[in-house]
Amino acid sequence: MDEDIEALRQEVRHLIAMHTASYVVITSLVATHPNPAQLQLHLVSALEGVLGSERLARWGEDQKHIVRKVVETFQNVQPAAPIDPLAAAMGEHDPRKR
Repeated sequence: MDEDIEALRQEVRHLIAMHTASYVVITSLVATHPNPAQLQLHLVSALEGVLGSERLARWGEDQKHIVRKVVETFQNVQPAAPIDPLAAAMGEHDPRKR
């Protein structure tokens, strides 16, 4: 019995780690999306489609609330500034600034 409980604890720890990694990756993708307005519209329609689906019909309200809160969190991610490694490396010597 103790081994089963420890196995479940380890699985939960692994799921939390995987969720955290996914959150980091998805947040970066949202922040660097080339068309933030289109992404936001898609998130809204996808969320409502998923929450209204047969797949989630048997889910509890707490689970559906979590899904909604996570998607709403991504809707609040602000677009990231463009990353220009050449400008960062060359600084004031960047020939494009002349």
